Amino acid sequence: MGGDKKLLPSLLLIPVAAGFLTGYGSSVMAAVFTLKDHTNPKITIQVGSPGDQIDSVTFTVPSTNPGNGTPVIGSNAITISLEIQATASNPLTAFLTVNSATPLNNGRGSTIPASKIRWTASDGEIPSGTFTGTGNQLLASYTSSVSVSDRHTFYYANDTVYDAGTYTGQVTYTWFVP
Repeated sequence: MGGDKKLLPSLLLIPVAAGFLTGYGSSVMAAVFTLKDHTNPKITIQVGSPGDQIDSVTFTVPSTNPGNGTPVIGSNAITISLEIQATASNPLTAFLTVNSATPLNNGRGSTIPASKIRWTASDGEIPSGTFTGTGNQLLASYTSSVSVSDRHTFYYANDTVYDAGTYTGQVTYTWFVP
């Protein structure tokens, strides 16, 4: 005990977007990825704010409860918007996945698995869940034509005491038509 003090972890999660549609041209703008051609099929994903900024979520563990199981709410919610359009005669089904396989890292060899982070959806258009720490977690699928948007609030489980440091990580959302 005495002079030994454990500093609390500070966590930073950076959600980013990706997307693809086989056989169609594409244009990319920050975390917005739109794919379309002139005959109408289109999918679009936007994670967070429009433009060049990539939004982040920060969790600050209070010194009064490190590792005691009291969830810590993230600094801000992230909006995820999806759109899929196709003709009725040629409908498309798109899938939303997330890659959370790489754990959060403090740069000194200590990690926190992404599975310690969950989210709640403001209206359930894109369901609430927990990152599984895998590379291809299916979150939702939709058949054209549809446009959905949901605001996700993130929580850190805070059920384990980790080494001191600022832990950073990134998850990648992918919206695709096979």
